[in-house]
Amino acid sequence: MRQATGRRWLRRAISLLTAVSLGAAVTSPAAVAGKPRTVEGPTVKADRRSPTGYTVTFVYRNPHATRVRLAGDLTLLDLATANTRYQPEEWQPGRYHSGGTEFLRDMTRDPKGYWSVAVPLHAGGLSYWYRVWDPTRGWANKRIWDPASANPRPPGESSFRVRNNDVLDAVYVPYARKQNDPVLKARADYELPTADRSKRGKVTYIPYTTILGDSGHYLGVYLPARYDAHRAEPYKVVYLAHGIFGDETDFMVPANVPNILDNMTARGEIEPTVVVTMGNHFTGTGLDFASYNQANAADNLVRTILPLIEQTYNVSTTREGRAYGGFSYGGMTGGVVIRNYPTTFGYFGHFSGNPSLTSQDYDNVADAIGSDKLFVFLGNGVFEGAPEAQNAIANNFRSRGIGAGTAQVRGAHDGMTAGQLFTIFARDYLWSGSAPCR
Repeated sequence: MRQATGRRWLRRAISLLTAVSLGAAVTSPAAVAGKPRTVEGPTVKADRRSPTGYTVTFVYRNPHATRVRLAGDLTLLDLATANTRYQPEEWQPGRYHSGGTEFLRDMTRDPKGYWSVAVPLHAGGLSYWYRVWDPTRGWANKRIWDPASANPRPPGESSFRVRNNDVLDAVYVPYARKQNDPVLKARADYELPTADRSKRGKVTYIPYTTILGDSGHYLGVYLPARYDAHRAEPYKVVYLAHGIFGDETDFMVPANVPNILDNMTARGEIEPTVVVTMGNHFTGTGLDFASYNQANAADNLVRTILPLIEQTYNVSTTREGRAYGGFSYGGMTGGVVIRNYPTTFGYFGHFSGNPSLTSQDYDNVADAIGSDKLFVFLGNGVFEGAPEAQNAIANNFRSRGIGAGTAQVRGAHDGMTAGQLFTIFARDYLWSGSAPCR
């Protein structure tokens, strides 16, 4: 009896082991064959042969495509030569990935429809996208977000960039010592996602109707890690406006504000802060310059967006707890906001886009805020030109007792520069009890 029982147990064990072995063979053919699984999206790997110490392999799957190109703000500008463009393989210290000239490189298709290409990239959050020719979808040079990206997006084709065939994504590359550049090391420290997922905030897009009565628009909202809707002290909040032909996604990706704030908050460099981004192309129906009307954008922000956000989230309703920031045309729009609504925000950040104000405007702002605090930050990228204009505007504010600061970063007129300038604005000035004093 015991012998029979033992044989039955042995047969079961052999059967189970056989099933497990067969299952492994069926479910993991790549592992059995010794072939690595193809991973879609960018894969970043340390590479001693790379000039930057890292190589990024981009993979996009589309069996129906006839051509795919990797594109992005990935050509390099050099501090010494300024206007000369270099390819990623030509990286050396003093060169930085910069927008203004689209990087384009054909990707290679394998038999299963995976398109790939590998390039060396330096540290930071870097802008890229794909250009796809797919006759089954009617795509000819269609510019798309990476479908493997985990970055949240507004639904459908609601965002201006999607409708305008002008989307951007971001890849995050660590710093290698061979890059020998403290600027790039700092970018990696702030722009890459924090390794501790519990310290990452959350990005969502909420629908709303603009001041002109148009529905179908979305606001981007970043809530810091462990956001508490019932916290006794409301969260301070930054409202961020994109440049011309951008939309509500720009400051989330590629400017990487969520990652920047996650890292700052984790290090205690800023208190947990809420961010709201808006799309300002809502005047008229065209995909043109006129659809971004600065006066409408300013009114929409103060009269429509602020009340909605303050009713929906636990955020500050006082000027001391509100900041405005804008890139390019959004920075210029900040001039309309500060002129028409001088007491609404306590902080203004103008990134590669300056306010246009008269002497009387400066006087009116100073009179309106009285003894209250106001701080204005202005900056640009070194490849955009000298900072004299920013310094002159800052001096106009200072001469009226209003705090102001300026900075220049290593970048061109693109979202990566906006992210670097936001880092300085947030870390060094936002919510400070001393910097914004009159």
